[in-house]
Amino acid sequence: MKNSIFLFVLVLLSSCCSSISDKNKKTAADSADVSKEVSDFRKNYGKEIYYNYSGEFNYSQKYLEELYLKVEYYVANSKNELLKNIIANKNRLEYSVEQQRRDEKEYTVLGIGTVTEGRITKAQWLFYDAENNILYEYDLPNDELVIFE
Repeated sequence: MKNSIFLFVLVLLSSCCSSISDKNKKTAADSADVSKEVSDFRKNYGKEIYYNYSGEFNYSQKYLEELYLKVEYYVANSKNELLKNIIANKNRLEYSVEQQRRDEKEYTVLGIGTVTEGRITKAQWLFYDAENNILYEYDLPNDELVIFE
């Protein structure tokens, strides 16, 4: 009985994850309004970008799709050398999604990086102001947000 319940839960989780994965691919592929840089990135990298977030945040599928496109745009246009290296080596690219308050403003925070050999490497933190549709790079040494254009 225990084994069958475990198997059921495993199958359920597996189908949930692949649905999210399939949805990401569909959203990225269906976006007609993409820059040449994003189009080139998709063609050259050839992999999906994975994401994860805590269940305590109730993000809509539409908002998660919007964030996916923001991350794709950032990755395709970033000057971050660590991120470029991850992409050049075709390592698994992923990002975390969470909410954070900074200077009395609410941001969606995206930690972009990779997981290799069980270790998480964040190449860049982004802060997204959804209200004003502004994406910021986090400048760690200066502890400031810099508009990404």
